[in-house]
This record gives sequence, C-alpha cells and structure tokens, in this order.
Amino acid sequence: MIFFSKPTSIILLFHRVNPSRDKMWDPMDIELFQNTLNYVQRKFHTIELNELLFDRPAHSSKPLAAITFDDGYHDFLDYSIPLLRKFHLPSTLFVVTNCIENNLPPWTYLVDYLFENSYKLQLVNFNFPALPIEFKNTKWLNKDQRMNYGKRIKQYLKWIPSAKRQAIMRSLIDNFNDIKKPDGMMLAWKELIEIKASGVEIGSHSISHSTLASIEDEDELKRELQVSSKILKEKLGVISPVFSYPCGSYNERVKALTQLSGYKAGLAVNGRLYNPSKDGIFEVPRIELYNQSWLKTKMRMNGTVSFIETIIK
Repeated sequence: MIFFSKPTSIILLFHRVNPSRDKMWDPMDIELFQNTLNYVQRKFHTIELNELLFDRPAHSSKPLAAITFDDGYHDFLDYSIPLLRKFHLPSTLFVVTNCIENNLPPWTYLVDYLFENSYKLQLVNFNFPALPIEFKNTKWLNKDQRMNYGKRIKQYLKWIPSAKRQAIMRSLIDNFNDIKKPDGMMLAWKELIEIKASGVEIGSHSISHSTLASIEDEDELKRELQVSSKILKEKLGVISPVFSYPCGSYNERVKALTQLSGYKAGLAVNGRLYNPSKDGIFEVPRIELYNQSWLKTKMRMNGTVSFIETIIK
C-alpha cells in the first residue's frame, strides 16, 4: 500500500554504496542498492531532480521520483554509477568542496573513523567547559566503550555552534594521532568532470559540511553557500541550482540566505514524501535510505514510515 496522493513525489537520498562494512556508519550494500533501484524503476517515474522540482510533467501513470547523493565519496563512481546506468536512472550528486580539495571525508565521517580505528582509550587535555556531563568521562575500558562515546558525541557535535565544533574536532584529531588520515575516499575534480560529462548533475553541499543552522556568524554562513557554488562553477561549469543542506540542518535564516545566494531550491532530509503544494521549495524533504533490511527500505520508499510517524505524532 502506498500512502501518497497524486501530486506527491519521492526524492531519495543516498550517501555511500560499498561492499565493505563499517560499524560506525555502514554504507548501503550493493545488493540492497540494486534491489532499491529495481524497485524504483518499476514503481516510479524517475526524472531529473530539476525537472521534478521546477518542470513537473503534466501527466504520469506513476508517482514521480528523483535520486540524490550527498558528500562526494569515491564509491559513487565505483559502485553507484554502474548500477544507475544499468537501470537507466538519472541522479544528482551534491559535493562538499573542501572534501574534494583536501581529499578527506566530511567531519561527520572523520568522527566515526577516529573512534573506530584508534587504539587509544583516553582523551587528554579534552577540556571544554560547555560539554554536557555525559561527555566529561573521556577514559574507556575497551573499544566498545570508546565507539559508543563516539556515536553519542557525533550527534552532539551536529547541533552546537560551528566554532565550538571545530575546536572539539581539532582536539579529537590531535588525540587520535596513532592512525593515518583516511585519504583516497573522496572524488577528485578530474573525476567529477568526467561524472558530469556522463550526465550526472552536480551541486553544492557546502564548503565544510557544517550544520548551517548552527553557524552564528552570517558571513561564515554566506561563505558556505556562495563560495562553494563559485568553486564548483569554476571547476565544472554549469552546476545544479539546488543546494543540499548538510545533515539536513536549516532554519528560516538559512533558507533566506540560500535564496539570496542565488539558489532556486534547498534540499532537507525530513524522511517524508514531497508534496509541492505543501512543502516550501527551500525545505524540500528527502527520504534517506540506509543499509537496512529490504522490508524497512521498501517501507521508507512507499511512504509507510512517514505515514506511521505522522499518526504517532
């Protein structure tokens, strides 16, 4: 049973598709991704994101769908594109420009990577007075305790002011200095040029993957929105007029500055189907898919999860 009315569409969000497993942030398995694309091809009329947002077809026998990826991981080229081509499905890739420039994944991934791969069981000189009490104990008995701490502090870091998050991240990197940086995980500019030439639209996902609603300095917020677009245009030429909010973080100020920066739309996450008659163009909901069971994945795509959540609320 599909819980959407005729004008409702679905915009899917993926990050990574990879056969390698990751305890902290598990990418979608290739078989699950293939099953997902097969389902999308059968149940939806999949079109370019811009067409869905701005030039919706007058008639379609199926609900409309668009496919998006965030961040710019190299496994998009390795595993996602071949399957997207197999099913003849268009997609849009939103990249973090600093991650491409520095060949390092976003800070959200770095937190996971540090806590999973280090052998250290204590943070030293980790003195941040504003930290909640649950993060004051920085000595662990084993890896499981360390990883649990990492999962919790990652969520905390998403929603604190940008400057404070950057300071904590610098301390974490200094502490976990027994491992090398995870280079080689991100796409390079040359590869993005080739991907764009193959028909994949590319857009901005900010400069640093900062949660935009947490940025207090307006100039910094404008830089995340405007300079990222400028860099992409210089490197790639024409890019998507749509902006993808990192971590789905936005507020009224972010929406207003996104529009003033020249974008035509802003993508949130929200886990809901998209209804253009109800949803603002600068808070377009997407449904993020994870490495879950096929049943849960299908329930997310057909609107069952968002429908149940609406009832519960």
